[in-house]
Amino acid sequence: MEFSIGTCAKIDQVSMVKQAEDLGVTHFGVGEGPLLFSDPYQFLALAARETSTIKLGTMVTNPLTRIAPVTANSMATLNALAPGRTYLGIGTANNALRSMGNRTAKITELMHAIEVSRDLMAGKRTVHKWLGQEREVEFLDKESGFYNVKDHIPIWVAAGGPRGLAEAVKYADAIVYCLGPNPDMIKLIRTRLDEAVANAGRAPGSVKLVSLSWFYQLENGETWEDGVTNGFGSGPISSCITNSGLMNNHRDVLGDSIVDASITAAQQYLGDPTAADQPHYLDTWAKYLRGLDPKHRPIITKELVDYWCLYGSPAELREKTSLMLESGVDITQVFLSNPFTAQRDIDNIGRSILAHA
Repeated sequence: MEFSIGTCAKIDQVSMVKQAEDLGVTHFGVGEGPLLFSDPYQFLALAARETSTIKLGTMVTNPLTRIAPVTANSMATLNALAPGRTYLGIGTANNALRSMGNRTAKITELMHAIEVSRDLMAGKRTVHKWLGQEREVEFLDKESGFYNVKDHIPIWVAAGGPRGLAEAVKYADAIVYCLGPNPDMIKLIRTRLDEAVANAGRAPGSVKLVSLSWFYQLENGETWEDGVTNGFGSGPISSCITNSGLMNNHRDVLGDSIVDASITAAQQYLGDPTAADQPHYLDTWAKYLRGLDPKHRPIITKELVDYWCLYGSPAELREKTSLMLESGVDITQVFLSNPFTAQRDIDNIGRSILAHA
């Protein structure tokens, strides 16, 4: 079973990647947030030296905080340290840009960055549009070991909405989507992905579906509230933010209850942009992925937790993981939303899920 773990890049916790590898985790990604986390590429470079089989990547970068040639260079450099073990996770961004008070990337910006990065990482010359100019770019010394453009670097795209999905499948090796153990939501995204792949003229099954869930293993006597408090904290709200638009267009499949709950949670978290007393964006994101921010506790309901989170007893975790795979997920992925408890969670994943795969 392919199983991926993502978490915040915390530079003094690189050893958790080796821990994950030893337990059978196949992919490990770290997020990018210039005001929030350690730099992902420094983290991944250190992890590359401590591991030998696990695949390493961003989860996710974006086309605005780093321009495409810089991203391609970082990935090709990592690929020199871990040949054939790297993947580029990229999207329009959520926390990385919103936490700086800026808009997320446009689909056109994302697609151009993917095109340029893909070509450069394959050792090709390509055209980069930047600062109102179009210029040819190419890695200039591909044989001296500065970077590795011989081993393919898969591209994982975090895309939402029909347009984003349709564009992303033209280039992606995998699509990353916020999904929990709900068959209706998984089957909806699987169907839309397969249709987009066919429309793009690509072979069936050529683009994998990677789920993104929020993880916590319940200990004896614990309830879903303990999962929020001691585990994924405010994480499920991110799934609401990224999915509410698409969900609103598929009420007939998903049901009004979960759609309304997800939209409400997203709105309550982000605040009313027209309100005079709107919180400062730095305050909004100050405790993002640091466990539970107590002010968000009323937003997180059991309905949202059940829908977006991979949580429960060891037996329930195995059952839910199997359900997700049977419903159309190719690679199960969890994001550990609290770096301070990530090592505990990785150990639980290894013992409760992967040891029985």
